[in-house]
Amino acid sequence: MTGTPDAEVPVGSSTSIADETHKWTPRLVAILIVIILVSEIVPVSAVLAGTALPAITAEFATTQASWAMTIAFLTASIAMPLVGKLADMYGKKRLLMIVLVITLIGSMLSATASTFSMFLVGRALQGAIFSVVFLCYSLIRDIFPAQIVPFAVSVTVTGTGIIVVLQPFLAGWLIDNHGVSGAFWFITILVAVLGTAALLVVPESPVRSADSRPDLLGALLLGSSVSAVLVAVSSAPQWGWISGGTLCLLAIGCALFASWVVQAGRTPEPLIDLRQLRRPGLLFTVLSSGLVYGVGTTTSSILAIMAMTPRTAGGDYGFGMTAGEYAIFGIVNGIGIVVGGLIVGLSVRRVGARVYMIVAAAAITIGALTMGVGRGEELIVLIATGVVHLGVGLAGAAIPNLVISAVPADKQVVSASLTEVSRTLAAGVGTTLVFVTLNANIQTLVGGAPVYAGIGFLWAFGLIAASAAAGGVVATCLPKRVVEQK
Repeated sequence: MTGTPDAEVPVGSSTSIADETHKWTPRLVAILIVIILVSEIVPVSAVLAGTALPAITAEFATTQASWAMTIAFLTASIAMPLVGKLADMYGKKRLLMIVLVITLIGSMLSATASTFSMFLVGRALQGAIFSVVFLCYSLIRDIFPAQIVPFAVSVTVTGTGIIVVLQPFLAGWLIDNHGVSGAFWFITILVAVLGTAALLVVPESPVRSADSRPDLLGALLLGSSVSAVLVAVSSAPQWGWISGGTLCLLAIGCALFASWVVQAGRTPEPLIDLRQLRRPGLLFTVLSSGLVYGVGTTTSSILAIMAMTPRTAGGDYGFGMTAGEYAIFGIVNGIGIVVGGLIVGLSVRRVGARVYMIVAAAAITIGALTMGVGRGEELIVLIATGVVHLGVGLAGAAIPNLVISAVPADKQVVSASLTEVSRTLAAGVGTTLVFVTLNANIQTLVGGAPVYAGIGFLWAFGLIAASAAAGGVVATCLPKRVVEQK
């Protein structure tokens, strides 16, 4: 597949634009600006959806609001390998436009949804937007002169960091003043405007791979298996863990997953090449990336609910914040991610990516536990969430370095796709599990929306901490050679 931006080292390629000049031109500047802005749709939509979870819970009177995040992560993890294959076959700009159109339709559905089911269909379609990131990086690699590709990629990364810091203010204002519908109408308009700009400004990549083939059957089997298991787990508190519906869905999910494993081993170009996991360095990288980075990112979802619950309702937790006031947590989280990435970028050759993955696991473990234990003190939670997201930033920057060191250059694109799917699937599974934990500790319903007992947040953050700690143990098993940067 095309691969992810984290793992590819842009090398440039000969295109009509690259042949024109090896220097910056107004046309190249315009293309880069549009690509940067299009890539920003991903963090903008993610922060909006996460901040909106309390409002989604109240508007649709549901205990299953976590699916607003889970279903997007799930469709993203399945869509990314397929989009990469199709982009290699038919063109990266063409697939970029298709992904933006699908996201546009999904955003409109979520904005106009009258039922939670309709809202989730929209969120599932919005999961396609995650593919935009590697499509944008691949376009830069293919259409820019080789001499300026590294700078163009770096500017794109920096832009994303700025959005992570500033986006919470916009998210808070939109949700407080225009509700869930207003937030998703904003995403709809944003996608429409930037999609039009991309259509008019960004050229198509001339790079094609004639022998690339998408594994549609593998996508169906994997997506169905994970969906069945997650629906069973998320519904078990209401249905009963040993009810017929729960056990039947779990059995179907396991059977489909086993079928996918067999199918992946027999297909020449599987959705996910599991054979690459025979390399210990890559196996432990994939496992630790999901357990540390993927699950670690789920803290933001339950933090929003905890912070926006009034203390009178929460008892031993809750700060009664509006979405706008909650922006302070988003700012601290964004700064933590950016600082973590900078630390790794500046010193990974000297310290080693393995060390940073272990440190990231420790930071998320300590921070998450502190958030659970200190849930009643706003300053403690604010500092702890900063520590967690510093760990997320460290892990996110360490992962591509681990991949680069773990496998030969000609296997890095396939290997990067494994870590990307691991991270995204783990985020979806982690979100489901922490909300299952919360839903097992509902103390009352207000207008159909749950108010959780404080002990539920302690267990939920404890689950995240346990996952990060397990990921840290896995990271210690990384072969020594993976650490060495040459």
